[in-house]
Amino acid sequence: MAAHARVPFVTGNGGPGCGSVAPVLSPAQVSLLQACTRVLVAPARVVMTGSVSPDAVEAIQGEAGPGVEVLVVEPGEVARVDGSIDVLFIGPAAPYSVAAELLHRWAGRVAPGGLLFVHGAFAAPPLTAALLRTIGSSRGWRYYGREGELAEYVRADLSHGERMLDAMAQVAQVGYLARRVARRRLASRHDA
Repeated sequence: MAAHARVPFVTGNGGPGCGSVAPVLSPAQVSLLQACTRVLVAPARVVMTGSVSPDAVEAIQGEAGPGVEVLVVEPGEVARVDGSIDVLFIGPAAPYSVAAELLHRWAGRVAPGGLLFVHGAFAAPPLTAALLRTIGSSRGWRYYGREGELAEYVRADLSHGERMLDAMAQVAQVGYLARRVARRRLASRHDA
């Protein structure tokens, strides 16, 4: 594994991010990221890409122990990261093409048993569509749950039955997305 220095916060080149996703994480989301980082055993690698918020970087870097490498990289810098990834954090992305490219480019680099966090999942239609098409329909990922807009997946090899249960768990989250979209539209009509 090649050594990489910690790099400063950068935003993804997919634009300013997704306007329908909160730019900061909730305390529960920060706590989830911290807990997952805290249990990593060295050597381990955390990669953060997309429109990564400074509080997400702080939550992970603050809990990373010795030998846990934390990289914040541009979406197109996949070649810069040698070897596998133990935790991948993808920040909000819009439009669909940017989100799909991020998920397609990076998710395959996560080691078996590794974690994928997607900020903006089930909150922004383009990101949700890309997530369900690439990760959600894959037999290589198990949906673990979500905390608000932060979805968690575990790299696993699912059987047919497990894939069906996993699909049902994800489809159940679409109601959250529909409510968010409806609230945004009502709020924009009220403001106009």
